[in-house]
Parts: sequence; structure tokens; C-alpha cells
Amino acid sequence: MQIQVVLHAVLREKLPPQARGRAVLTLPEGAALRDVLAQLNLDRHVTCAVNGRVQRDLSTPLRDGDEVHCFRAAGGGCLSL
Repeated sequence: MQIQVVLHAVLREKLPPQARGRAVLTLPEGAALRDVLAQLNLDRHVTCAVNGRVQRDLSTPLRDGDEVHCFRAAGGGCLSL
């Protein structure tokens, strides 16, 4: 099956510059979100959305034609008053 993947911000560096953060992955039937991360050598601490819905479970099954967006979770700091 084929999955559309979009990498955002610094994760785009995992793909060639001409890809502009986009790739099509071919995965076996029954593949899960963790398989996308493994194929792109991304750690499990990235945030991913499948078809516009944020997924926290890396065992989320994927289907042919799904679109997966991956990005680093936003971090915050401490504001001292």
C-alpha cells in the first residue's frame, strides 16, 4: 500500500531537499504508524497526524492512500514574573 508522508520543520531534513518534506512510502498491508517512523528513521517522540487526526498510539493501523503528517512536539519554557 502507498502512504503519503509530510514532514514538517526540522524533520524535513530526513528527506532530500528536492522532496520539500513530502514522500510516498510503500508499506505492506497491515502496516502501522510505527512502520512509517521506522522507515524514515524518526524517533517515537514525534507527533503524527493520520488524515488530519493526531494519533498517540504508534500501533494505529494505516490504509492505502492515508496521509501522515509528522512534526516535533512544540516545547515551552518557563516565564518568570
